[in-house]
Amino acid sequence: MNSYNYLDLLSELGINSAHPGGMERTSNMLADEPIQKGMKVLDVGCGTGETSLFLKNNYQCKVHALENHPVMLQKAKERVKNESDIEVIEGSIENMPFSDHTYDYIICESVLVFVHVKKALDECFRVLKKNGTFIMNEMAITNVLDESSLNRFKEFYCVTELNNKEQWKNKMLQAGFKRVEEMYVESITSEQVSINLSPDIDPSILELLDQHQKLQQEFERKIGHVIYSCCK
Repeated sequence: MNSYNYLDLLSELGINSAHPGGMERTSNMLADEPIQKGMKVLDVGCGTGETSLFLKNNYQCKVHALENHPVMLQKAKERVKNESDIEVIEGSIENMPFSDHTYDYIICESVLVFVHVKKALDECFRVLKKNGTFIMNEMAITNVLDESSLNRFKEFYCVTELNNKEQWKNKMLQAGFKRVEEMYVESITSEQVSINLSPDIDPSILELLDQHQKLQQEFERKIGHVIYSCCK
């Protein structure tokens, strides 16, 4: 029996939109953004590439999709293999292989909680153009949590750092971003993700899925999400 973690669970089940709110929320949060044809957009931690494809199809922009999980990386490459305006690149948000001041927009969905936040935000600030826009959609603490419960949640989901809304805002201000504006917040468990299970799936995956569903119920009113839009 193989040893899997939550990120492996997402990749093995082929869940396309595991970030808070899925593609519906991505569409809504980008609806009023003035992303223009030919702009350079970075989809950092792109997963299987669904947001990257949405960006290209709806805004005709040039998209770089950055991912470091090998299974997700391969699925993203397969998804966009016929898209000349999307380039899938292997790499980490903590040390991105891009020049300073490269992107007009950076989209970051359910990535920061899994990495070293300061390194990641510093890198996003570095590669964003002056007056460019950084948009993050991340898990956030929305109610009082005791340390034991928080640690259980973090351990299962491979979370490095989990903040409340005000703490997330302060992190971005400390990185140098300005005009840090919250867009909206609601529970991460209000959306149901469709999952198709194959009959020969590894039992370890089923065990992880069961734990995930139980934790989602337990933390429904304690862990939500926050979306911020920031300017460099």
